[in-house]
Parts: sequence; structure tokens; C-alpha cells
Amino acid sequence: MLARACCNGQTLPGDPASLTRSSSPGLLDGPELRAAFAAASQHLRELAPSIDAINVYPVPDGDTGSNMSATLRAAVEQTALLEGVPDVAAVLQTLSRGALYGARGNSGVILSQALRGFARGADAPRGFDASALAAGLREASIAAYAAMTDPHEGTMLTVLRCAAEAAASHASTLQGAGATAPCTSTLAEAIRAAQDAEAATIDQLPALREAGVPDAGGEGVCVILRGLLAAITGATPPAPVMPSLTIASLAAFDHHDALGFCTEFVIEPTAGDGLPVERIRSLASAGANSSVLVVGDEQAMHVHVHTDQPDALLDGVRLFGRVSRVKVENMDAQNRRYQETGSGAGRRLAVVALSRGDGFDEVFRGLGMEVSDLGEVVKPPAGEIATAADVLRIPDVIVLANHKNVVLAARQAATLTRCSLHVVPTETLPQGVAAALAFDPDATVSENLKAMNAAATAIKTVEVTTAAADRTIAGIHVRKGDAIALVDARLAATGPSLRDALLAGLREAGAASAALVTVYGGSATTGDELERVSSMVSAAFPGVEIETIVGGQPLYPLIASVES
Repeated sequence: MLARACCNGQTLPGDPASLTRSSSPGLLDGPELRAAFAAASQHLRELAPSIDAINVYPVPDGDTGSNMSATLRAAVEQTALLEGVPDVAAVLQTLSRGALYGARGNSGVILSQALRGFARGADAPRGFDASALAAGLREASIAAYAAMTDPHEGTMLTVLRCAAEAAASHASTLQGAGATAPCTSTLAEAIRAAQDAEAATIDQLPALREAGVPDAGGEGVCVILRGLLAAITGATPPAPVMPSLTIASLAAFDHHDALGFCTEFVIEPTAGDGLPVERIRSLASAGANSSVLVVGDEQAMHVHVHTDQPDALLDGVRLFGRVSRVKVENMDAQNRRYQETGSGAGRRLAVVALSRGDGFDEVFRGLGMEVSDLGEVVKPPAGEIATAADVLRIPDVIVLANHKNVVLAARQAATLTRCSLHVVPTETLPQGVAAALAFDPDATVSENLKAMNAAATAIKTVEVTTAAADRTIAGIHVRKGDAIALVDARLAATGPSLRDALLAGLREAGAASAALVTVYGGSATTGDELERVSSMVSAAFPGVEIETIVGGQPLYPLIASVES
């Protein structure tokens, strides 16, 4: 058995021999438990590629290690925001909430639900002890099973259940069922049981047996538990070496003719009544939808589903609340890429463009870029950008920030990734398009960075919107509701209408001597309106080539790029 064999001959941290060589750990307080989960998250991040390598079926949410890592990292990042000296309950509740919002993929959603159950069960007013660990794992297992409409054995559910049963059995042998007893020996027993269960998964599911690998999600559970124990005892967790699937073995799973779209989102209530949980669950489960996971409560729910109609699903749930963190990925296209390239192993360099608006997304994808959500008002955090780069599993990734308020987060993301992350500090979407046009997949990283930076800085961007408040900036007086134009993010002009403001901004940007002006229509700009804008700009700047594109961007009805 692969998982069992990888651990043979190694002393687990928490073994009696290991514990006698160090001071006996006592009960954990809130900060200590937070630090243990942070260390486990780092360990999971380091082993994520090995876990990804044993995914049986190559679909977007099949990157089990990366998705579980991103989910746990999001949870841990939330605990860092706790002020003062938080108690165990506060740490666990914050982990649970952070995981709900940060869950990625099928495995990440299940993990978020397990953390929710763990927080509910591990009531530890005296400090985190063996009893709290056993109760927490029991509730984690129950919650994980409950998250699945059709739970199967031979998965991470089985591994988690076996760990919980072993922890409960061991804690029951301790005085007071483990109350006030250190959790280390109980955790070590849970790990042993989890590893045995993980090794056995290969014989429980035909797909695993055919591929010759254990369950990837189960291995993720083992990695988290080993990381926790190592952090508590100060030992080094074992790092198993996982087998990789070959292209030939992947072909065995090509019988899925139509995979649809992996769709994920978080929904929160817009009023005080809370969410209709069962109605949302029914909507997600309707028709031919599959892999349905709906977790959370009336205050926030995380939904994961495979569907052929993601837009219809999203439109439906928006009737019940505010939808955010939307991720829709074409699993058919992803599967074809896996079949052709072996999970992208043949690619050495990729570009992630942060984008907002269907039209801009289409432009970037047409240029060969991977697209990640730029956000509307709230911008993506460093961890989210890092995840978008790491899931590509490519050695070097270039990120186009495409907003001035994202550049720093993108640079910080470079300290979080497994890949080598390089940032082109584009501050607007048109700058990002110019940089994308300059990308050459056959050139080196340094050559691309030089060319893409030069292309981005060679254009000027005009963004037209409506003033949200009265202001006087650089001698320009603006009243709330006025049409205004920003040139390279600097207030440059106002006008009685959006079109007038655009013309004023274009003049300020040097459109009269430009070779090309490209106007992107926003989400509220109709096709007819965009045609009228094109005619007006063409008349104002004769001899200049004018292009129009439906960008679909929010907030800015019109955006233009000016190229010399």
C-alpha cells in the first residue's frame, strides 16, 4: 500500500520515544493552537504538489492538494486578525469562518465543513486537551459526511472518520476521558489510523485501484494531522513521496464526454432574515447538476457544483442574497489540456491576468492568458493571487496586476507561492492588454518582463465614470454626479456627459497624435451607445484608428487606451 509504505520505518512525532526526548507538552491555549494550525497549513502547502499528483480525474477542482492548501491558508490568515490573546474557541470559530469563505474546490469545501464541525466539537474552556481533540475530530467527521449528498467510502471522509474513531478510543483510556490530558498521544493514534485508512482507499474505489493510487483528499487529511502534531511536539513531520499519474493512465478516465463547469460561490443575505438554506440547496441540486456541496448556515453559505448552466444557477441564487467569490471553470477545456500536456508539465511559463468584465476576460483568454478575478471594489488578497498562480503548476508565472491597488498584493503573493512569481505592475486593464499582446511564450522570463513592461508603459489609459462626491483636485472642481475622466488614474477632466468627459480625457491623453484609440464599453453601456461613442471619437480625432470592444467592466462605463 502506497501511503503505508511511505511511512514505514519513520518515527512519528508523538510516539512515546519521541515525546520522552522533549519536554512533555501541556494543554494548548488559543495562540498555541493557532500557531499549530499555521504550521500545518505551511506543511500542507509544501506537499500540495505531491497530493495533486495522485488526483485520479483531472478536472479543475481535482487539484486536491492545492485546493485544500488554499482553503486552510485562507482559514489561518483569518486567525491572524484576532486581537489580544484569543481563547481556543475564538481561534477555532475563526478558522471555521475563514475556511467557509476561502474554500476552493470539492476537497476544500469538504475541509471547510470538517473545520466547522471541529470547532463545534472541540469545546475546550480549560485549554485544548485530548478530550477536545477527540470530540473535535468526531464532529469534523460528522460534518464532512453531512456535506455530501452521496458520501462514498474510500475517500477523505473515510480517512477522517477512522482518525476520529481512533482518537475517541484512545482518549477513553485516559483519566477523565482525556480531560486536562495533553493531546499528543491521542493525535498520534489518530494519525496512525488515518494513514492505515488512506492506504486502504486504493482497494475501496475502482478508479483508485485502476490508477494505482490512494485517495488524494485522504492524504491531505493525513498531512494536516501530521503537521499539527509536528508543530505541537517540535518534531519534523515525514514527507511521503507520491506517485505521479501518466498521460496513459489519465486516458482511462476520458469516458466523461461532457464535464460542464465547476462553479463555486459564497452567498450572504442582503436583509436580516437570513438565507433560505434548503431552497438554495434545492436550486444547486436541480436537474443534471452533480458534485453538489452546499455548506454553511443562514448567515453565509459556500456552494460548489458541476453544472452545464452556471449563469442560470448564479442568476437564481442572486434572488436570495449577495453572491461573491464566484469561480466558474470549464472542466472540458481543462481536461483536454491535461490529456494533451500532462497537467501542464510541458509548459514552463504562463501569465495570470487579473481581470474584471466578460469582455476583458475574453480578450485576455484570447491572448493565451489565465484569468483571475480582479474584484469590483474589494481587491483580491495576496493569498488568492498566489493560489491562482500555484494551481497552474508551472515553474514561472507572470502576473498582470491591472489595478494600482493590486500591485503591492501581487508582489506580496510572490513570497507565498511555490512557483516563481513575477509581477508586471500594470495599473489599468488596458495596460494589461498591451502587456499581454507583448507576451512571447517562446521567450525567456526576463525577455518577457522587459517587453511587457515596455508595452504597458507605452499607452495611456482614460477611465470615465461618475463622481461619487464633491471634490477639488489639482484645480479641477467636481460635484457629486458629474461625469469625470481619469488619465492614468489621475483626475484630468470633467464634462456634462460621459461622452464629453471621454473626449476631454482623450485630448489630455494625446489622442490627437495617436495611432490607435481603443474604447471599451462597460457593463451598463449598450452596443448602440458604443457605436455612437465610436463615431464621436472618430469625428473628434480624424486620421486616428478607432476600435471598440465590449469590455463589460463595472464602475467605469467607458475605458479607452491611447497608443502612439
